Amino acid sequence: MRLWLALLLTLTAAGSLAADNSGGFVSLFNGKSLDGWVVAGNPEGFRVVDGCIHSDGGNGGDWIRTEKQYGNFVLRIEWMLSKTGNSGIFIRNGPFGGGFEVQLLAPWTPYRDDLHCTCSLYGHVPANPRPDETTLRWRKAEVTAAYKHITVRIDGIKCCEADYDQVPSMKGLALAGCVGMQDSHTGEGEWVRFRNIEIRDLDQDPAFVSSGLEQADPAVRRVAFDAAVRLGAPMVGPLLDMIARGDAPQRHSAEMALAWIVANASAPGATGQAAAVRTLLLARLESGHANDVADRVWAARLLGVIGQADRRTVDALKRALLSGGSESAAALETMQRIPGRQMTDALIGALHQVEPSQQPAMLLALGARKDERTLSTLNDAARSRSEDVQTAAVRALGLLGSAKAIPVLRRIGAGAPDRLRQAVVDALTAILDAKGQDERARVEALQAARELAVTDAQKRALGLSR
Repeated sequence: MRLWLALLLTLTAAGSLAADNSGGFVSLFNGKSLDGWVVAGNPEGFRVVDGCIHSDGGNGGDWIRTEKQYGNFVLRIEWMLSKTGNSGIFIRNGPFGGGFEVQLLAPWTPYRDDLHCTCSLYGHVPANPRPDETTLRWRKAEVTAAYKHITVRIDGIKCCEADYDQVPSMKGLALAGCVGMQDSHTGEGEWVRFRNIEIRDLDQDPAFVSSGLEQADPAVRRVAFDAAVRLGAPMVGPLLDMIARGDAPQRHSAEMALAWIVANASAPGATGQAAAVRTLLLARLESGHANDVADRVWAARLLGVIGQADRRTVDALKRALLSGGSESAAALETMQRIPGRQMTDALIGALHQVEPSQQPAMLLALGARKDERTLSTLNDAARSRSEDVQTAAVRALGLLGSAKAIPVLRRIGAGAPDRLRQAVVDALTAILDAKGQDERARVEALQAARELAVTDAQKRALGLSR
């Protein structure tokens, strides 16, 4: 019920915009040329006359369509038919069909029933009520396509409404395609004109797109997902809200859409959105709402994909790390990934602000950063009274992969208990195998590891006898 109420409110707002001629609509026709349009049949079948798109009967224009495709929208268009004219408005049509037609017809064919008259979804849904079909004057049509729900108004009166799932012949019809108009579908001497063609793209409205992601229908969710990714930064807040409070399918869709948005924004050569996306993620991470944890976890993770280490990002991640909440682990993962001196310093600072039980994970993150400036900190931690902290510091020195860590590890291992010596040997082996390691360092690491080897397995691995 909540979902359909939200959708209804969105559609009501769209109708209000159309009624009061306020913002949100863009023109599809400049009144001067057919730029942005494609004629499917004879190129001479459509032309611009007196600021209108004009089609004469018998010219074989077939139909004219927008270059751009639209999924969900409010379309407003004015048309005029000749005395016995016949035309239509195509919705969600591809170059080879797939959509449907809103019929536009003169009242000259009494055998045309309500299923084939003006305002009907031709052959699918009848007009009800049947509108005035008087020709030789300008008429106004408004078509709202909201996922599987279609509404048609003629001169402000709703005359047709349909849902794909309730009309057998509409099941499986496309949920996106081109907007177009049929040529003058009668003989020579008849014509049709169109003007004031404008559209409000509902897929540019984050609230509307969110309502689609909340629906159970997989086809609708797929369309909404694609729209969310195209929108980019404006969807970050709504998607984080869905992650915080949606059910499992909604959270999954929101997480995947947000991951795509961040990946697109941070891709090489991407322009415009990275800063906006990062700012929105930071704002959510800094918000601190007690009941909204999942969204902050995702914000922390995705900041790592963007990978920038400005002061605000560093400070926000450090606060999240020290919060002790669910976002703490995600913040640590991100701080491990983002390069730069500031991030290393922040992680070292955080290490000294937490209890020993929290330090092992931070030490391993420091080692994984492969920043030689952490060497002193790791060396100090290896002297901790906590055995877990000692072991983590030694492993972190191995992750560091630096030849400078070899003498440090040798000193730590000398006289150390067997458990710590085993960790030292494993760390030396990691340095030995580090990518790009020079031969002198490899020899030094191997010699130290052999001197300190404790277990038979280690000795065998290092080429020593039992």
